[in-house]
Amino acid sequence: MFSGYPRAALWVGAAYLALLLAARHYGSAQPESAAAEGPPIPSATPLGITLQVRETGIKARVATGAEVVYADSLGRSLYKYDRDSARAAACTGECAAAWPAALAPRGAKAYGDWSQLARADGTRQWVFRGAPLYRFAGDKTTGETAGDGAGGGAWHVAVFHPAEALILPDGISVREIADAGGTGLVDSAGLTLYAFEGNAAHPKPSCGAVDCAPLWIALEAPEIANPLGDFASVARDDGITQWMYRGKPLYRFSGDANPGDANGVGVDPRFRPSLIVRFFMPADVAIRRTVELGAILATRRGATLYQRDRVTMEELHPFRTDHGSPALGRAFGTATCDESCTKTWPPLAAPADAMSTGYWDVVMRADGGRQWAYKGFALYTFAADKPGDIGGNAIYTLAQIGGSPKSTEIDANTLVGGSASGLGVSATFWHAVVP
Repeated sequence: MFSGYPRAALWVGAAYLALLLAARHYGSAQPESAAAEGPPIPSATPLGITLQVRETGIKARVATGAEVVYADSLGRSLYKYDRDSARAAACTGECAAAWPAALAPRGAKAYGDWSQLARADGTRQWVFRGAPLYRFAGDKTTGETAGDGAGGGAWHVAVFHPAEALILPDGISVREIADAGGTGLVDSAGLTLYAFEGNAAHPKPSCGAVDCAPLWIALEAPEIANPLGDFASVARDDGITQWMYRGKPLYRFSGDANPGDANGVGVDPRFRPSLIVRFFMPADVAIRRTVELGAILATRRGATLYQRDRVTMEELHPFRTDHGSPALGRAFGTATCDESCTKTWPPLAAPADAMSTGYWDVVMRADGGRQWAYKGFALYTFAADKPGDIGGNAIYTLAQIGGSPKSTEIDANTLVGGSASGLGVSATFWHAVVP
């Protein structure tokens, strides 16, 4: 990676990288949010449209490779109909009873690929890339797609695929970069690409006394690379031909080792992940980076956010790589933390006008309070934490969650789509929430 650099320069670069990372992790109690930096990036979903993992019948997870679909505010999958056009919905009468329209809530705005179709009853239906959206009355659970292929193949589930209309050069692709708060460009190894917000005419950035090259590696393009869609190339004064996206030179960060890493966020304000869509985030929530746990969700004041998950011998999952079953989170709802529990674990309150969108839902508590839920799980803070603390992580307890005390056997393979998800007595644990 660093061939051609003197050993002394490499040592200085490595030391500089360590100092930058240490300063980023320990220098401020304020959370970081990549989505708030740089020019505006379109939101992945409008108000009332959520993102859900498509049920596979075994264990669906919000993880690398899992297919994500558009859904309504209750998590029910959305569909497109081949006979529709952007100006007229062909599904009416009996068809509309089986396929209710995905309606835009009052105040929701059209933008980018998202528009609205005025219906005869005065409501407005969401239209995505020219296709009116519907839900299927036969779907009963989160992420279920029983209507896919119905009507002789005329109905299709609306898959979340933001790169569908993007023309990409060889060696560049798109993936979800959760730690950066969106979906963005990656190289052939799946590593995050960063856009340089400095002077594009001089894409070889300087970091003062230390050469930036050991930290930020230019994404090389063929010498004869032709412009392609939003991509072009620039010839640098060091002989490298470099890819640019929308006029911004692209780089990898030397501290990223695995697909999905976004360790370059906050290291240098001139570099930001090259996101093509961003995920919704409540105003009081941001991504905070920690040495111990990596990227986690926190409030703007630095309070770590937690969810209560369930663990059994049949279902052990590391929280960093497997957020947990969204259907299990929905089945739990707020029942895992009653009024007494909330004295230790205060709920993350949602404003009165908050709406479900993206990976975020609004759930109602027994006392009438509104609470934020992320990827199916209700969110809490830990009363004993001070800003920046993660003292509530990995606290295990036994809990009775709904149903009868006799219902103690739970099949891990039925967690998604099963009406008995999470019922009975089992071990539960609190853990910090990963993006």
